[in-house]
Amino acid sequence: MQESTARQLDPVVVEPLQQPQTTPKPAPQVQAAPSPSKRFSPFERVLSGICGLAACALCLLFLNAQTQLDANNRTYQDVQTKIATQNQSVTDLKQSVGELSNSSRLSSYAKAHGLTVIEANIKRVNK
Repeated sequence: MQESTARQLDPVVVEPLQQPQTTPKPAPQVQAAPSPSKRFSPFERVLSGICGLAACALCLLFLNAQTQLDANNRTYQDVQTKIATQNQSVTDLKQSVGELSNSSRLSSYAKAHGLTVIEANIKRVNK
């Protein structure tokens, strides 16, 4: 016959477990609450008050610094806007200068007013 590869298990006998013996524990003793006047010493009260005031002062300093930072950012943005406006104005003026100094425009203006152009008197400037 063919042998099975599965193991043949013998029935295992389970023995009942013994219950651990518990020893009675003594009841915890209730400690009396400290009297209200002994909870915090005067030094501790003053120290906690000083810490609270210091925390409030730090919060106010942080808020003040944040407000100043926001104001500086707003001023910076305003200056940037003014710079952009001035740059656009300069660009527009340069374009106007280029249009007004166009040679065909100057020639038509000269002819309209009876002026003549002498080529020998024209000087070229390179930038």
